[in-house]
Amino acid sequence: MGTFFWILIVAHVALCVLLILLVLVQNDKMGGLAGLGGMTAQSAFSTAGAATFIQKLTRYVALALFAVVLALGIMATRQATISQGSALQKEALSTGQGAILDDNFKLPAAPGEE
Repeated sequence: MGTFFWILIVAHVALCVLLILLVLVQNDKMGGLAGLGGMTAQSAFSTAGAATFIQKLTRYVALALFAVVLALGIMATRQATISQGSALQKEALSTGQGAILDDNFKLPAAPGEE
């Protein structure tokens, strides 16, 4: 994996810690899960529920975390498909005979196939 992958790993950990801290700092006005069903029409459309700076920051950090996780997933998938080789190449590399194989190595054609 390249340097960019490790930079994304560090960013992922930092964003996770930051998101945890932002969620813990927020004021729990709705009373946790009890506030899910207790919202009235008047409180739903009032300005009392306007997003604060911390709530907006939490939203942006969560979106950034999602983007980093998506990028890491794509990079890991690409690396997995690149690293897949033939079983013969994997066996040769695991036994220490990988130096005899190069990228242009091909098995001989079976009799009757050409």
